[in-house]
Amino acid sequence: MRALLTALMSQIFSTCSLRFSRSLLWCVVFAVLCAPVASSAAEVEVELLAAVFPEAESFSPKQGVPPVYSAFGAAIEDGKHPVLGYVFETTDFEPQEIGYSAPIDVLVGINNAGSLTGLEILFYRESYKSIRGDFLNTERFPNQFAGKSAAEGFRVGRDVDGVSRATISSWAVARGVRNAAREVAQAYLSDAAIFANSSAEAQALSLITPLSWDQLIADGLVKRWPISLIDGSQLELTLAFLGSEGLGEVLVGAADYSRAEREASNRVSSGSLLLVGIGGDASEPFRQENLALKQGDWSYQLERRRFVYVGSAEEGKSAQQMRFAGAIVLPPQVDLTQPFTLFYNTGVEVDRIEDLQQTDYLIHPLALALAQGTPIPPEFLPELGDEYADLETDSLLRALLTSAPWHESLTLIALLVLAMAAFLRKDSRLRWAALSVTFVYLGFINGTFLSVSHITNVIKQGPGLFLNDLPLLMLVVFTVITTLFWGRVFCSSLCPFGALQDLMTRFVPKRWRRALPQRLHDAALWIKYAILAGIVLSAIAYAELSVFQYFEPFGTLFYQSQSLLLWSILSVFLLGSVFVPRFYCRYACPLGASLGVVSLVSPFKIKRVPQCEVCKVCENACPTGAIRMQAVDFKECVRCDVCEIKLQDKAGVCKHSVATVQARHKAWQPVTVVQQSS
Repeated sequence: MRALLTALMSQIFSTCSLRFSRSLLWCVVFAVLCAPVASSAAEVEVELLAAVFPEAESFSPKQGVPPVYSAFGAAIEDGKHPVLGYVFETTDFEPQEIGYSAPIDVLVGINNAGSLTGLEILFYRESYKSIRGDFLNTERFPNQFAGKSAAEGFRVGRDVDGVSRATISSWAVARGVRNAAREVAQAYLSDAAIFANSSAEAQALSLITPLSWDQLIADGLVKRWPISLIDGSQLELTLAFLGSEGLGEVLVGAADYSRAEREASNRVSSGSLLLVGIGGDASEPFRQENLALKQGDWSYQLERRRFVYVGSAEEGKSAQQMRFAGAIVLPPQVDLTQPFTLFYNTGVEVDRIEDLQQTDYLIHPLALALAQGTPIPPEFLPELGDEYADLETDSLLRALLTSAPWHESLTLIALLVLAMAAFLRKDSRLRWAALSVTFVYLGFINGTFLSVSHITNVIKQGPGLFLNDLPLLMLVVFTVITTLFWGRVFCSSLCPFGALQDLMTRFVPKRWRRALPQRLHDAALWIKYAILAGIVLSAIAYAELSVFQYFEPFGTLFYQSQSLLLWSILSVFLLGSVFVPRFYCRYACPLGASLGVVSLVSPFKIKRVPQCEVCKVCENACPTGAIRMQAVDFKECVRCDVCEIKLQDKAGVCKHSVATVQARHKAWQPVTVVQQSS
């Protein structure tokens, strides 16, 4: 794969016209191909092994299938050292749970009783959107795993406490530890008490797994609920209890069940999942707020926070059986052992809740046994033993809005409005206000700013990673739209590191400024595009490789990295910005490079006037060197308004009249007004 990537890049570089650019591009590729990758095969230091298994006196080398370190206790009478348990790395087990950017390497100890003895985060690569320093290795998060049994669910928000604003990473650690611990227990702890219920669970799943969808309906594990609307169309709902992970994975697939469990944990502290599949030819879309529950004298109008998105019915037994699926997080007041009634309001006026369209539902005893970890009721064994789309925009939006952090969202909306007002009005005071808020709030307080890691993570995991974070989604949508219409507005007012560079330029003495020779500047502009290409190609070819942190120093500053190397890189870029305005934006920013490419299709580019043919005022003032008299290299323009503010009426009219300019340049004759973009 590396040879193929090298050959591909060689072909790309052969088209470059500048030798300097080629050399720089090769340097970037060399850095990407040679960047160190964490290897799970390397031996872990004894100090770390002792940290996760403090009762052990010594450890064996990593060995066995699956690979583990045996933890030995003190010698007994015959001089032998008993095995107290095992230590393992989660990255040695497949499938690996992916964090925000890559698998997270966790060192875990497990004793002979199947309980965890300790946990250490060895290595992880995270987006600057989520990481605030070494947050996973704070004492509170890893210490809570000690003493937990491998048989527990390890659900974030229920069984373990997650890290604020790091749900994806918290789930990756929790599920990775749980899955690996269970595999180790299966291989080395066959007599452990944790397997008391596992045989019953395996037996129950072995009875369910061979059944077809129609057989699941016939046996009562799945229930159809047709709802007729007033216009004659029909909403086809399907109900199934997803109270256990094994059952959930059988019915909807591992990925969709995990997504639903994560979302449920984010919203409420407890409650089992009841699948609600949506299909039919209904003229009105399904709305979760139309659902209600009733059990005995207790009734409940379903809250939005208790309805989560499950998936598009592409995996598991439910595949192709419905258009999409959600799930009710059943309130704790529901007695799972007793029947309850579900109601759906079709919009017809009724006097009582009982007049709504309704269905009675009783959780199948086999599904209930799986959820509660109890033995299978014997009477059901003979009965079962012999037989053995995208979510609609409306519902998805509702799910997103339900879990939105509104104080952050409203603050971000205010900032977006301020930035857009400054840009449209060409008001320098408003722009400096937006820059100041961006630098302080998005940089140090909130941390919701864009990074090239968001591009690489879309490549690795798809755009769905934005759908659980409303502020981030808002910023992405705003950036894409403004870039398509006007160019790099994000770089102008919403990038905290760009704001820092502009603030430095404003306060650093002008006599310190230097300009690179024109040919060197023109060649160096291509470095950021080479960096972008290297990062994107590495994300495609090596899903676990992450190098963006070496090219985006703002994460080092705003999240207070503990890496001396990253602080050294940051220092170089800040020093460059002292002498060259927007030094990082000009020559190294991969996100700016990606936005620059998109901006080439922008219809509303900066206007040029005849005076620009000889005037260099705007050229000298441009912070990114994007102007060459009447020509504007629009992919390098950050829409900072400096040149447009210099034009009267902000409409392409230079404040210097043609006569004034002509008097200064007697040999010049103005030609037709031009508007160049590159």
